[in-house]
Amino acid sequence: MRSIVQNKVEECLEILRWDRTRWLEFWKSQRKRYGPLIPGYEERLELNDEKIKEILWSIERRTLDRFKWEWLDVSRNKKIECAEALSEREKSLELHREDFSVFLMALLGIEDWVVVDGEKEKVVLIDVFSLWKKGLLRELSIVALEAARSFRMGKDRGSYEGKKVFFEELLRDVEKILEGGKGSLQRLCEYLRERVPYYDWVGFYFVENEELVLGPFVGEPTVHTKIPFGMGICGQAAERKVTFVVQDVSKETNYLSCSPKTKAEIVVPIFKGGEIVGELDIDSHALAPFSEEDRRFLEKVCELVAKVL
Repeated sequence: MRSIVQNKVEECLEILRWDRTRWLEFWKSQRKRYGPLIPGYEERLELNDEKIKEILWSIERRTLDRFKWEWLDVSRNKKIECAEALSEREKSLELHREDFSVFLMALLGIEDWVVVDGEKEKVVLIDVFSLWKKGLLRELSIVALEAARSFRMGKDRGSYEGKKVFFEELLRDVEKILEGGKGSLQRLCEYLRERVPYYDWVGFYFVENEELVLGPFVGEPTVHTKIPFGMGICGQAAERKVTFVVQDVSKETNYLSCSPKTKAEIVVPIFKGGEIVGELDIDSHALAPFSEEDRRFLEKVCELVAKVL
């Protein structure tokens, strides 16, 4: 499959080699370098040279320097995460059509992403500088997936407000899915994996005779169809009746490996009448992907699931 994600951030940051008084001149050089992309970006955001000059003049060199070093620290992993987030959702994003690509760039920090005409296809320009200014650089894979989904829905620009707002939106969809009762749990697994790029294995276990028995799931098959209380991350969460978050499974001694790709895991108990009746288990191929927002979101999901059991 072609490389759908291109990293052009470092090329954009060549502006730091130019004297600040010539930054507009550098921007104009980018118009030629990237063909229709930069003119399309300007047209989409209704920018002229005077406005661009004003924006560039408002950016301090030291700000771009900080951004550059933070980006270089994570750039390789973030590009890979974005590419995997899209390629693993090939069917829903209709990647077989090969009618769009994603460019990671450092632009003017106005909009998180815009869709423009490329030479042969549409191009989703993600302004990594815009995300960095909001402290959301580490959530780039979510943005890449949301931007691609938005493109498929016919939207030509958008902004990402962070996990809190993102999960609030997802929770509303979860409530609608669960209107289908217990039979909708498979659909719920599929939805969570589809929308959150670092949720690589999503499944439910249910309590039967002091054991956890595998229920609906999506992801690679697992040999762990029955797990005793206390065994592995799932068993420990069931025994202690608490949410278990492991950001690096290689450092966990009591761990049941389902896949060599798994690097992190979160397990959230499901309670009914004060007793644990099941768990939601999520594995990730990324290191340390789970935040407090993930924990709160998934605990709310489990509260909703408990109502249909």
